Amino acid sequence: MSNRKVIWVRDALVIFFSFYVVFTVASAPWSNLKVDPPLPETCETGCAPVVSFPENNYHHYENSVTFEWSSVSVGYRVVVSEVDTGDVKMDKNVTNELTSTTSRLPAGDYLTSVYYTGITGSTFSTYPVLKSEIVTIETSSKITVVWSEVGITYGLEIRIIKEVEDELPEIVKVHEVNNLEESVYTYSDFKNGKSYSWSVYAQDSRGYTSESSPFYVVNIDTTKFLAFELFNNWEVPFILLGVMMVIAMQAGVFLAREERND
Repeated sequence: MSNRKVIWVRDALVIFFSFYVVFTVASAPWSNLKVDPPLPETCETGCAPVVSFPENNYHHYENSVTFEWSSVSVGYRVVVSEVDTGDVKMDKNVTNELTSTTSRLPAGDYLTSVYYTGITGSTFSTYPVLKSEIVTIETSSKITVVWSEVGITYGLEIRIIKEVEDELPEIVKVHEVNNLEESVYTYSDFKNGKSYSWSVYAQDSRGYTSESSPFYVVNIDTTKFLAFELFNNWEVPFILLGVMMVIAMQAGVFLAREERND
């Protein structure tokens, strides 16, 4: 094989390998490397909704931001016991359901009770009673217990972070909304170049309010946008590194070829 063919084969392999490295780095699931703090499993009146968007972030040339979070679940405890003996025939916890059925029971009188165990994570000392009644069955059969839903709505709070010279930043609430039935909310009354923070919480129709989520910072139309995108997203610097590798290797091949020609 001639020297020219060897050089072209080498160049082709270098280019192929370089693009392979760039593609592999760009397609790697870097977001999975993000370490989130563990979510609490128990909260006095219920754990906060989990924020989907936006977390600490920069928004450039945007007039509005749509806030999103996950829906919370509510739980119930269903207890069925025999009236005469007090024997418990069913003691079951259910989530986001409004009905529960026992196994087949002998004829007799049964006390059916439904308790509200709260928003996910709640640690009530006593469960509020939603329903309690005696059911009589004449022949051996199953008992289906049905109850009314405890509704859930959401509240959202937005604060502005004011920088004060030679002092700690001043945080002022600028907007709060309640009774949101959907887990999404759009807000538009931002001031450009300002930093805001936001948090969301859940409320149920029994009067309980969950803990609030951590406050996340939202920077609107800031000059820090490019730097944040460059260094917060792992893919960007690695793609740039891959491009620089390609350029460097190609420059090396070119210089080596020039030396040989000399």
